[in-house]
Amino acid sequence: MTAPRKLAKSSSSGISYSQNIEDRDFRLKKAILWLRKKDSVTKTLIDSVGPCNLKTIGSPYQVLIKSVLGQQLSTKVALTFERRLIALAETKKIPSPERVLRIPNEDLRKIGVSQAKTETIKRVAEAYQSRIISDSKLHKLEDKNVLELLCSLKGVGPWTAEMVLIFALDRWDHFSINDLILRKSVEKHYGISKDNKKEIQEFLKSFSPYRTILSWYLWADVDGGEGWG
Repeated sequence: MTAPRKLAKSSSSGISYSQNIEDRDFRLKKAILWLRKKDSVTKTLIDSVGPCNLKTIGSPYQVLIKSVLGQQLSTKVALTFERRLIALAETKKIPSPERVLRIPNEDLRKIGVSQAKTETIKRVAEAYQSRIISDSKLHKLEDKNVLELLCSLKGVGPWTAEMVLIFALDRWDHFSINDLILRKSVEKHYGISKDNKKEIQEFLKSFSPYRTILSWYLWADVDGGEGWG
């Protein structure tokens, strides 16, 4: 049940929080309806998974750190490293850039974070501390510019940047071609080899502007919805 309008919290733009939620819910339902009409395979996929629970899971900075930790790892293992980092920093959530920079590299290595990921996490923290990157800046940028800016940091590749687009910035037209789980799910449902990235990308063009929503369903079908989204 939504809160009464008179109790809704107002944002700086004059639009209440509840209005923002209602608008997003409406757009999400519209996107799902559009996808269900796309073809019988997609309709079956959506109906078998059920309601879409795609949501943001943190600020761009937080999701960027989560994504770096989660590179080439299962969701469960990635969450383990996230909890270890939070415990190490003695914080209740992903530590701030300033706190990350105060953590000795050897301490990160002791909790199992690889040398490469340690260095990348520190680069991210430095970029935020120097304001080369900021959450507000990322929110204002077009999708391609977000990717360019984040991928300019050594150790941050397209997959990592796309997780920020999807799970922090709530952009709805992305399919992460380097995500093996997604490609396996495409192969399962649409019969395109998981190894044929070019054909997958070409095929998915017709699902624009809702490739993120389709991705969520493809993820959910494989892991039961236990992923980030």
